[in-house]
Amino acid sequence: MDLTITYSSNELENAIDYLEQTSYYYERKNYDHRFKWLMISLHGALYGFCVLAVKGTSPTQTVYKSLDKVINNKGRLREAREIISKYYNVTDETYIDIYVQLSKGKLLDIYNVLERCQNESDMRMFTDSKVLVLSEEQSLAIGKLVNHRNQFAHFKPMQYAITGDYDFSIVYPVLEVIRFLALESNNVMYYQEEQRVRVENTFTRLCPKING
Repeated sequence: MDLTITYSSNELENAIDYLEQTSYYYERKNYDHRFKWLMISLHGALYGFCVLAVKGTSPTQTVYKSLDKVINNKGRLREAREIISKYYNVTDETYIDIYVQLSKGKLLDIYNVLERCQNESDMRMFTDSKVLVLSEEQSLAIGKLVNHRNQFAHFKPMQYAITGDYDFSIVYPVLEVIRFLALESNNVMYYQEEQRVRVENTFTRLCPKING
């Protein structure tokens, strides 16, 4: 059996890639499907950096839905715990649930994670941590972004069209939020300086509008 790894990633690299893809499509002003891919990549970047900002050292306890909500049948949850206990040879109930969460768990939805990013108790991990404060413009932009992204992810048979300058009404305000989470909240850990540089360079390329 060929066990060569053909792709690998992690939560930080995933968020950075979404941000870089946002930059890629942002610069393609005349591309017919620019709006669609901007909404998808921007949503991924926002969600990704929200998770990174509040996940802490135990993400199963901070950004995952509770097991009872994910596995709503108590018999199935008990069976999952028994399988994990036997497979990993662990007996501590806390560790068993962590393994179950990692294998069966689901992230909180984007609005729940955003709410945690605005919560003092969730964000104050370090002495220099900062809490996200959304402006009305940013909140409206995020709502529009999520609705458009969900439409593209589950596209119904229909004609789809938008009006207005979506760079100003959606893209710029959401990028401001992402930049705060990624570079100013001081909660995102960059274990490689190269990753932080990539994020900084991407924001520099994206647009002068959000760089003061």
